[in-house]
Amino acid sequence: MTSETAHLIQCLQQIHKVIGKANEILAGVSNPSVCSEVLLSKPGTAYMLGLFEVYRVSKRLEEGVKTRQPASELLRHTLREVDLAWNNLLSFLAFGHPLLQMLVPTGNSDSVIYQGSCYHVSCANFWLNCVDSTLPRQK
Repeated sequence: MTSETAHLIQCLQQIHKVIGKANEILAGVSNPSVCSEVLLSKPGTAYMLGLFEVYRVSKRLEEGVKTRQPASELLRHTLREVDLAWNNLLSFLAFGHPLLQMLVPTGNSDSVIYQGSCYHVSCANFWLNCVDSTLPRQK
Protein backbone atom coordinates (compact mmCIF):
# COMPACT_ATOMS: atom_id res chain seq x y z
CA MET A 1 0.00 0.00 0.00
CA THR A 2 1.43 3.37 -0.96
CA SER A 3 1.73 6.14 1.59
CA GLU A 4 -0.83 8.13 -0.42
CA THR A 5 -3.35 5.28 -0.15
CA ALA A 6 -2.60 4.95 3.56
CA HIS A 7 -3.24 8.69 4.04
CA LEU A 8 -6.52 8.44 2.14
CA ILE A 9 -7.68 5.51 4.24
CA GLN A 10 -6.61 7.22 7.46
CA CYS A 11 -8.56 10.36 6.56
CA LEU A 12 -11.63 8.41 5.43
CA GLN A 13 -11.62 6.37 8.62
CA GLN A 14 -11.68 9.59 10.65
CA ILE A 15 -14.50 10.95 8.48
CA HIS A 16 -16.42 7.74 9.14
CA LYS A 17 -15.77 8.13 12.85
CA VAL A 18 -17.07 11.74 12.90
CA ILE A 19 -20.22 10.88 10.95
CA GLY A 20 -20.71 7.71 12.99
CA LYS A 21 -20.53 9.72 16.22
CA ALA A 22 -23.23 12.06 14.90
CA ASN A 23 -25.39 9.01 14.13
CA GLU A 24 -24.89 7.75 17.69
CA ILE A 25 -25.84 11.12 19.15
CA LEU A 26 -28.99 11.46 17.06
CA ALA A 27 -29.99 7.84 17.62
CA GLY A 28 -29.84 8.57 21.35
CA VAL A 29 -32.63 11.15 21.04
CA SER A 30 -35.74 9.09 21.70
CA ASN A 31 -38.36 11.62 20.63
CA PRO A 32 -38.42 12.57 16.92
CA SER A 33 -39.88 16.00 17.67
CA VAL A 34 -36.99 16.74 20.04
CA CYS A 35 -34.54 15.59 17.36
CA SER A 36 -36.27 17.86 14.86
CA GLU A 37 -36.16 20.81 17.23
CA VAL A 38 -32.47 20.28 17.94
CA LEU A 39 -31.46 19.91 14.29
CA LEU A 40 -33.50 22.90 13.15
CA SER A 41 -32.06 25.14 15.87
CA LYS A 42 -29.23 27.47 14.89
CA PRO A 43 -26.52 25.35 16.62
CA GLY A 44 -28.05 22.13 15.24
CA THR A 45 -28.10 23.48 11.71
CA ALA A 46 -24.51 24.68 12.06
CA TYR A 47 -23.54 21.20 13.30
CA MET A 48 -25.21 19.54 10.31
CA LEU A 49 -23.59 21.96 7.88
CA GLY A 50 -20.22 21.13 9.43
CA LEU A 51 -20.94 17.42 9.04
CA PHE A 52 -21.90 18.01 5.44
CA GLU A 53 -18.57 19.72 4.84
CA VAL A 54 -16.82 16.70 6.37
CA TYR A 55 -18.78 14.42 4.01
CA ARG A 56 -17.80 16.64 1.08
CA VAL A 57 -14.16 16.03 1.98
CA SER A 58 -14.81 12.30 1.49
CA LYS A 59 -16.39 12.98 -1.90
CA ARG A 60 -13.37 15.05 -2.95
CA LEU A 61 -11.11 12.20 -1.90
CA GLU A 62 -13.27 9.75 -3.82
CA GLU A 63 -13.04 11.87 -6.98
CA GLY A 64 -9.28 12.02 -6.59
CA VAL A 65 -9.12 8.26 -6.25
CA LYS A 66 -11.17 7.82 -9.43
CA THR A 67 -8.88 10.07 -11.47
CA ARG A 68 -5.47 9.06 -10.16
CA GLN A 69 -5.15 5.43 -9.22
CA PRO A 70 -6.90 2.13 -9.00
CA ALA A 71 -8.39 1.91 -5.53
CA SER A 72 -7.40 -0.80 -3.09
CA GLU A 73 -10.16 -2.99 -1.67
CA LEU A 74 -9.71 -1.41 1.76
CA LEU A 75 -10.04 2.05 0.23
CA ARG A 76 -13.21 1.10 -1.65
CA HIS A 77 -14.64 -0.49 1.50
CA THR A 78 -13.89 2.61 3.58
CA LEU A 79 -15.54 4.87 0.99
CA ARG A 80 -18.64 2.65 1.10
CA GLU A 81 -18.68 2.78 4.90
CA VAL A 82 -18.59 6.58 4.84
CA ASP A 83 -21.47 6.67 2.35
CA LEU A 84 -23.53 4.24 4.44
CA ALA A 85 -22.95 6.30 7.58
CA TRP A 86 -23.89 9.49 5.72
CA ASN A 87 -27.06 7.96 4.29
CA ASN A 88 -28.02 6.80 7.78
CA LEU A 89 -27.46 10.32 9.07
CA LEU A 90 -29.73 11.71 6.35
CA SER A 91 -32.55 9.56 7.68
CA PHE A 92 -32.62 11.82 10.75
CA LEU A 93 -33.32 14.73 8.42
CA ALA A 94 -36.38 13.24 6.72
CA PHE A 95 -38.54 15.70 8.64
CA GLY A 96 -36.33 18.73 8.07
CA HIS A 97 -36.78 19.55 4.41
CA PRO A 98 -35.40 23.11 4.85
CA LEU A 99 -32.26 21.67 6.40
CA LEU A 100 -31.86 19.18 3.55
CA GLN A 101 -32.02 22.04 1.07
CA MET A 102 -29.16 23.73 2.91
CA LEU A 103 -27.01 20.65 2.34
CA VAL A 104 -26.68 21.30 -1.38
CA PRO A 105 -23.05 21.67 -2.51
CA THR A 106 -22.03 25.30 -2.87
CA GLY A 107 -19.33 24.61 -5.42
CA ASN A 108 -16.89 26.47 -3.19
CA SER A 109 -13.46 24.99 -3.72
CA ASP A 110 -11.16 27.47 -2.02
CA SER A 111 -7.66 26.13 -1.82
CA VAL A 112 -4.50 26.96 0.05
CA ILE A 113 -0.87 26.28 -0.84
CA TYR A 114 1.28 25.02 2.00
CA GLN A 115 4.92 23.96 1.60
CA GLY A 116 4.50 23.72 -2.16
CA SER A 117 1.38 21.54 -2.07
CA CYS A 118 -2.18 22.67 -2.81
CA TYR A 119 -5.00 21.62 -0.47
CA HIS A 120 -8.74 22.35 -0.31
CA VAL A 121 -9.24 24.48 2.77
CA SER A 122 -11.88 22.13 4.20
CA CYS A 123 -9.72 19.07 3.51
CA ALA A 124 -6.68 20.62 5.19
CA ASN A 125 -8.81 21.79 8.10
CA PHE A 126 -10.29 18.32 8.64
CA TRP A 127 -6.89 16.64 8.36
CA LEU A 128 -5.26 18.99 10.88
CA ASN A 129 -8.14 18.79 13.37
CA CYS A 130 -9.10 15.13 13.12
CA VAL A 131 -6.28 13.11 11.57
CA ASP A 132 -2.79 14.51 12.16
CA SER A 133 -1.13 17.80 13.07
CA THR A 134 0.99 17.69 9.89
CA LEU A 135 -0.46 17.81 6.39
CA PRO A 136 0.61 14.95 4.12
CA ARG A 137 2.97 15.96 1.34
CA GLN A 138 1.84 15.46 -2.22
CA LYS A 139 4.24 13.72 -4.56
